[in-house]
Amino acid sequence: MPRVSETALITLALGVGLASGIGVWLYRVGIELFQHLFRDIVADQVLASWVGPLAIVVSLAAAGLLVGWLAQQFVEKERISGVAGIIEVVALGGGRLPYRLMPLKALASAISLGAGASLGPEDPSVQIGSNLGSFLGQRLYLSEERVQLLVGAGAASAIAAAFKAPIAGVFFALEAILNGEFTTASFSVVVLASVISSVFTQAVEASGAELGIHNYALGSALEIPFYVLLGLVFGPIAAFFIRAVYWQHDLWRDRVHLPRPVKTALAGALVGLAAIFLPQIMGPGRETMTLVLNGDASYTLLFLAALGLVKLIMTTVSLGGGFIGGVFAPTLFVGTMLGAAFGQAVSLFGEARATGDPQSYAIAGMAAMMAGVVRAPITAVLLVFELTHDYRLILPIMLTTVICVYVTEHFEPLGVYALALSRQGVRLPQGRDIDVMQGFAIEEVMVTPPPTIRETATLTELRDSLRAHDVRSLCVVDQDGLLFGVVTLTDLQKAYEKGAGADLTVGDICTRELVTVSPEDELWKAVRSMGELGIGRLPVIRPGTRELVGIISRQDVVRAYTAAIARKRKEQQLTEQIRLHTLTGARVFERYISAGAPAAGKRIRDITWPAEAVVASIRRDGRLVVPHGDTPIIQGDWLVIVAAPEAEKELAAVLGSEPRPR
Repeated sequence: MPRVSETALITLALGVGLASGIGVWLYRVGIELFQHLFRDIVADQVLASWVGPLAIVVSLAAAGLLVGWLAQQFVEKERISGVAGIIEVVALGGGRLPYRLMPLKALASAISLGAGASLGPEDPSVQIGSNLGSFLGQRLYLSEERVQLLVGAGAASAIAAAFKAPIAGVFFALEAILNGEFTTASFSVVVLASVISSVFTQAVEASGAELGIHNYALGSALEIPFYVLLGLVFGPIAAFFIRAVYWQHDLWRDRVHLPRPVKTALAGALVGLAAIFLPQIMGPGRETMTLVLNGDASYTLLFLAALGLVKLIMTTVSLGGGFIGGVFAPTLFVGTMLGAAFGQAVSLFGEARATGDPQSYAIAGMAAMMAGVVRAPITAVLLVFELTHDYRLILPIMLTTVICVYVTEHFEPLGVYALALSRQGVRLPQGRDIDVMQGFAIEEVMVTPPPTIRETATLTELRDSLRAHDVRSLCVVDQDGLLFGVVTLTDLQKAYEKGAGADLTVGDICTRELVTVSPEDELWKAVRSMGELGIGRLPVIRPGTRELVGIISRQDVVRAYTAAIARKRKEQQLTEQIRLHTLTGARVFERYISAGAPAAGKRIRDITWPAEAVVASIRRDGRLVVPHGDTPIIQGDWLVIVAAPEAEKELAAVLGSEPRPR
């Protein structure tokens, strides 16, 4: 088995990130191309003069016919499709995905979304990135652990490219694809891939928030009950969304007895009929979401509710009928529309001071609906932040999301991906994320020394320091080096807007009333404080003093989260190894069979194995083989062998490569 150094692995991660960014960008270009072809040319220019409003129905049906034919002719029938299939292969198949199918699946998806199927681009994007990572790992004959890691890096890169959300991409890989199977070194690989992909995407496309920048904030504590109510309302809707996906899947599979192309054409016609009255439900719907979040769309309460519910139904029809796409974007759309409708409803029963902006409920609804359906709450919250660049609603968003997930689990215990796996008899255990963080102290993850500036510095010096450190805030210290305050880029901008920049110092504009933490505090204290106040950084000082020792930010929390997962995983592995050694005195070895290995081409019974050695399993072409005496060992096999520790050299002689303990 090839040994890959950490440096080489990081290089591979950079390659996966760049390739994923390019792949997702080409995929998005394809969507735009087919949108122009099917909607602008076929529907508007060719069919509209003949069939009038039914042009979009015919166009979508034609696209469905083409997508169904491509899937029937070139894409093999998958036991579990989409992201759920990737999760299964990563957990049980060593991350070895059938990457040769990816180009045709991406083409079929681009046609689906371009023509107007009510789906999102993130599922195919994740498949593009994951398959690229799997391709690279398999071609280089890396271990399963390395292949799985590159698959996760590809998934994170895809989300980063599809939504311009690198942090959400990292957490999606953590929560969904890798199911918490992270090590400390692994985290850097996934982060690098996600960042590189995001950098490429922003280099070739317009930068900025995908859904625009918003400045909604929690007006008063009187709004909190309404966000609680929003979570309670969205819980049953999210559960209905999940069940409707698989109800439609079973309906089209078991009751609609038509050839695959005709079946998908029929689904396209149904979506087209709905689009005659509500064209906003076609495709991902980002333009409509932006209009609603900006308050530029004068939609009534009933119209918003209709958009959300029809989008939900047409998404399940599109998936069940055979179109290829994802549920991320539809859940965000449904959450936005129904959240905005909820905001308008509560505004009818109270003053604006007590109910807040309707658009703020739309933003909270986005995160809540996605978290309830996908069952990845951290990813959902971070994705909404990165899509809108609005961090001021963190408390109500987290509150609504948690309540929605809790209520949804009461009606439907499994998320949309976990349910797909469960229907095939696959249940992957997942730990409770909050528990793994409880043993961390702030001093373990804080940045030290923190970037600082003197209170007597000029605003010009402040501007230069912010640029030099590439940060948006600095700790302000007095002449003795003790903490004086915190100054941000916003403080600097406000000072210049007032025209008094030349006469002020940093001490004049910085914030003096600070919330601080100490190095010995548990990390969750910092997380809670940042969440309650809607701030991204906290100074760390010695208890009872103003001595500044560090600073902690959201990025540091992300790193700590992954380190906690790594710690938990290491403890579990150590426990399992100790138990195995105590009971049997044996060790577990994982061996790769190369072309020149002495065992290649032989049956198990024909090989002289060390005493008490047992071939427990064989991983071959992404599937598990239960071995017996007549099972041949061929090039490319991964053997899992249980043997005594002293059998290490004998195994090397038998299998032709250095044993590697698992």
